[in-house]
Amino acid sequence: MIQFDDQVILVTGAARGLGRAYTLALAERGAHVVALDLGCDADGEGRDPGYLDDVVDLAHDMGAKVIGHCVDVRDENALHEVIADTLKRFGRIDGLVCNAGVLICQEELGTDLGLYRRQMESNHFATVASIQAVWPIMAEQGYGRILITSGFSAMYGDDRMAGYAASNAANLALMRSLAPLGESAGIRVNALCPACYSRLSKRWVLPEQAEEMTPDTVVPAMLWLMSNQAPNGEVITAGGGHYALAGVQEGVGLRLEPAERRPETLASLWPNLKSSPKNQSYDSFAQRLARTMRSVIDGR
Repeated sequence: MIQFDDQVILVTGAARGLGRAYTLALAERGAHVVALDLGCDADGEGRDPGYLDDVVDLAHDMGAKVIGHCVDVRDENALHEVIADTLKRFGRIDGLVCNAGVLICQEELGTDLGLYRRQMESNHFATVASIQAVWPIMAEQGYGRILITSGFSAMYGDDRMAGYAASNAANLALMRSLAPLGESAGIRVNALCPACYSRLSKRWVLPEQAEEMTPDTVVPAMLWLMSNQAPNGEVITAGGGHYALAGVQEGVGLRLEPAERRPETLASLWPNLKSSPKNQSYDSFAQRLARTMRSVIDGR
């Protein structure tokens, strides 16, 4: 069985929905969970420690170990105070689940740039700050597991939530950039794209789907990605009992001779590009760039 006995794992956005399910599942499997949550509304405003208190009490009733901090993960000073307190208590940090975030529906991109920024700050920059805070600790101890939250909208877009999609796409790029960096230090970084019924997603998940699309159906993927068996640099989708590996693929493409490199040529060949099987994948930016350079060399 996958267990987390005596491991110290931080969970942001830990009091409701997915975060609550993550916190209780990790604690049930033996982890010392440090739960961070502001208790804000779905738009990222307000503060209510009651939600976090409920999770801590429930965990203690289960005989599990959860320490709660009612903090805003966008506040770097508060975040570092939590890290310092955790190290004082336990002396190490083994895992970080970056789950905190907001989802604000914006039918038109230009309606309020402030709302767009708020999602980028809550979903992406807070994730960056959380990782920066724990990375040196994990590197020094030679072990760490980091889970970054993204979403289907990051991969496929959504005309109702461009700000949410963009912030989660930034998280995907962050994960793919950090994963190779952490490999030699024993740190594995992965991304999870969850789909479930919650206060954030209830605009899109129909009530009759709620019983199947529960946060508990996402938990197995989270537990695996936080375990010592976790892969590195992968994107996993999870929801309703369905799990999949997601990635970026390109078509084979074509190379034009110098005389053909005109927009009219590309326009005429668009059907060929469109129908080309998208089966080319790459492990890194460097690998992708190398393919372009090989094409240049081979064409000489």
